Amino acid sequence: HIRDRLGPDAWISVDQEGGEVARLNDRRGFNPCLSAAGFAVLDAQAQEEADRAQASQLAEFGFDLNFAPCVDLALDPANPIIARLGRAFGLSAAEVIDAATIVLDAHVEAGIASCLKHFPGHGSSAADTHLGAADVTTTWRDEELDPYRKLAVRKGVAVMVAHVMHRNMDRELPASLSVQVIDGLLRQNLRFDGVVVTDSIDMKAGADRWSPEEAAVMAIRAGADLVIDGFNLVHRREHPARAMVAALRSSIPDERLQQSLERIDRLRAEIGRI
Repeated sequence: HIRDRLGPDAWISVDQEGGEVARLNDRRGFNPCLSAAGFAVLDAQAQEEADRAQASQLAEFGFDLNFAPCVDLALDPANPIIARLGRAFGLSAAEVIDAATIVLDAHVEAGIASCLKHFPGHGSSAADTHLGAADVTTTWRDEELDPYRKLAVRKGVAVMVAHVMHRNMDRELPASLSVQVIDGLLRQNLRFDGVVVTDSIDMKAGADRWSPEEAAVMAIRAGADLVIDGFNLVHRREHPARAMVAALRSSIPDERLQQSLERIDRLRAEIGRI
């Protein structure tokens, strides 16, 4: 239906990490999907088999991009949105990189793009950005960048930026809307020129301060290419997509929008969809 309405170039995405974050789950008749923590304790062969089955299912149902794997480090076991939900593969960057590599391999083999998240790291936060601001200034560690240093150079990989605040990176804005974080740290410092995705802008860490149109424009200006609005956390009657498109068209130069389209097309080519 989506492709019929929007055309063959429609970019269809899903949030399918596994465990608590599985839109296609066994309660709805889909394949069971382990959480990152459950996946991490399997042996390598079982991990490969599990993720091949998951990636094949995504391909069967027509998805192009999966907002996974989560490569946050389980630095705070009480973290309400990462460790406590089993969304981290482990405490160390090495553990996370090893497990995430298997996920990325299976996805690209199935023709599905992957998305590393939540840049620059959500594993040390004590708060949930779905519910409000999360400041990691005093808890964040440089090793949280290691999965991106190692894995973002691969083909078929995008990066999602979180709404976390790190005041030594940007004193005013969350990472998802920050020129210093996206264009500075991710693109210039880590040399990532692929597709950058925002976490959903309806999460209250952003929605409490900016409208969808404002957040979309700020994110693209900061260096993002795709803006997500999950439309399920803030009470609204009308989906903001039209207003967001209008704001981008009136505020962002055509050449900047074209730059993002070229990155998206390159990602599509890397998974064999062009």
